[in-house]
Amino acid sequence: MENIKFNKNVLRVGKYAILKNGLAKGNGFRILDTGNKYGCMSMKPSFYDEKMSDEEIKNLFLKHRKMAAKDNNYAFDPYKFYVPSQDGEGKAVELTREMVEACEDGWDLDIKGDILIVTNKTPRVVVGFPVADCPVVIASDLKNGVTATAHCSAAMIDKYLPIRTVEALQSKYDSKKEDIYVHIGAHASGDWTYDRRPSFATESFWDKTGAIRQVKDDEYKIDLDKALLYQLNPLEYESFIINMADTLTNPNYYSNSVYNNDNSRKEKNGRHFEGAYYQKVKRL
Repeated sequence: MENIKFNKNVLRVGKYAILKNGLAKGNGFRILDTGNKYGCMSMKPSFYDEKMSDEEIKNLFLKHRKMAAKDNNYAFDPYKFYVPSQDGEGKAVELTREMVEACEDGWDLDIKGDILIVTNKTPRVVVGFPVADCPVVIASDLKNGVTATAHCSAAMIDKYLPIRTVEALQSKYDSKKEDIYVHIGAHASGDWTYDRRPSFATESFWDKTGAIRQVKDDEYKIDLDKALLYQLNPLEYESFIINMADTLTNPNYYSNSVYNNDNSRKEKNGRHFEGAYYQKVKRL
């Protein structure tokens, strides 16, 4: 992802490319990026030993969440992780207090939507997605204390989900772009390769931006950054951060593409979690 170019305001801090335009503060807003540090952040059986029962998988997954919570000084509740079941319609859903209280383990709650929103009215609960190669786009209105998250697979980028995530804040909460912090999670780099033109690419911007390039008869390169930046202009937001870790090569992340192409790479078989939460802020 070395081809990311903004302007002189870009800071490179470790694995992050950061464009800072404004001065707003998060007021308790936090990003959660587990990487593979705590193990797989999903209950899909194919990520675990085939001899494990469903109950054993559920208990192990809860253990993984508890490890993540402990490492973050229990700023969030390990039982309160919320993930929507995406249907491709672009619907945005706000996580309400009633939904949080609906069941003991938030992972069991069936939420229909592509964009899951959390506000500072429900602190210590995490919204986001388990992913491996696909970016999670997080847009946070730092002024109003509301954050939208979306799992932006290539197919959903084709459906303009990244910009629709920002638009969800604008339409539901009257958010202004100059108050919004955008965070793009770890994802596959521009070396992500298909042996044919991918069927998900129906919109013209893939070719227009060079996000899809045919380099050989049977080799197409996909650069998600170009497609994301086509929809999200970094100069329009209060802050804009891209996690530049390449899930294809970075040992700290899972990669669906790598494992599918080489089943011996079992360390790449899993999902890390990208999302957001609000800490409980003490009132004076």
